[in-house]
Amino acid sequence: MTNGKLINVNITFRNTDATDALKAYATDKISNCVGKFVHHDTEAHVVLKVERNRQIAEVSLHSDGADFAGREESDNLYASIDALTDSIGQQLRRHKDKLTKHH
Repeated sequence: MTNGKLINVNITFRNTDATDALKAYATDKISNCVGKFVHHDTEAHVVLKVERNRQIAEVSLHSDGADFAGREESDNLYASIDALTDSIGQQLRRHKDKLTKHH
């Protein structure tokens, strides 16, 4: 719960163990990032998966009338989650700027 808004983060694991540490890390990072920009209760769907030697983090969410999605991969799931929060944060920031910019 951030600023009275509920950010519901659903995490799915594919081809890797669902550890509490990873769950907590992803939930924390995504809710903090999304919470800065959204004005309503929001649901984010996160998929953490391993394909061969690639660790992939994906997120999709719908907020303020727009859909946002991101996908990052690296050789470490924590690094993928960090990169994902950066990229989704940029998308949300651009959308917010577009909404608040008065022509």
